[in-house]
Amino acid sequence: MKYAIFSDVHANLHALNRVLEDIEQQKVDRTVCLGDLVGYGAFPNQVVDKVRDTCDVVIAGNHDHAAVGIMDISAFNEYAHRAVIWTRDKLSAINTKWLQSRPLNVVENEIQFVHASPVEPRKWHYIFSKDDAQRAMEHAEAGTVFVGHTHVPFDYMTRLGRLINVGSVGQPRDGNPEAAYTLFDTATGERRLIHIAYDVHAAKDAIILEGLPPFLAERLVMGR
Repeated sequence: MKYAIFSDVHANLHALNRVLEDIEQQKVDRTVCLGDLVGYGAFPNQVVDKVRDTCDVVIAGNHDHAAVGIMDISAFNEYAHRAVIWTRDKLSAINTKWLQSRPLNVVENEIQFVHASPVEPRKWHYIFSKDDAQRAMEHAEAGTVFVGHTHVPFDYMTRLGRLINVGSVGQPRDGNPEAAYTLFDTATGERRLIHIAYDVHAAKDAIILEGLPPFLAERLVMGR
């Protein structure tokens, strides 16, 4: 089975559209979103609508929970906090309810999908190193686990299994401003990280036009 897996769209409609266009050309069997549809970007409702219509599996992310009032945002930095408050005001009632209903964890075809980590998914632990990945796999429910959350792609093979970060569609932080997603073939175990160019400046301009923090716009250009 061939999967397209992406994460951390963060209301960046320009990036999402380009990724979905590319996925359509890949002839995949299943499309999975690992959460953080909203936060930071200027198009929360449009992104939620599109993901709901195109994805077979959608996992909840921490910014999704923050935007729909499920989690405390007191620990969020200034920029994330302002974006959450703005997003709460913009989200439709239908999209708020739908985001509230997203699962934290899905297991299918011997693959686990989770936003941050298989360790206490609701606590949003970060995985930055192979040691972090090894500890995370001790709690995994499958031999292959896909995550997002850090916005930095990786592919770690541990003694307990494989943990793959699919990168970020809407706010990459690996120094490459292009949108990223991952293809995975269950038959061969092949993982392909795909980078897609999109109109970063249009996404940046939309953030500024909506009165969101300019830093959230500028970092799109840097990929940081």
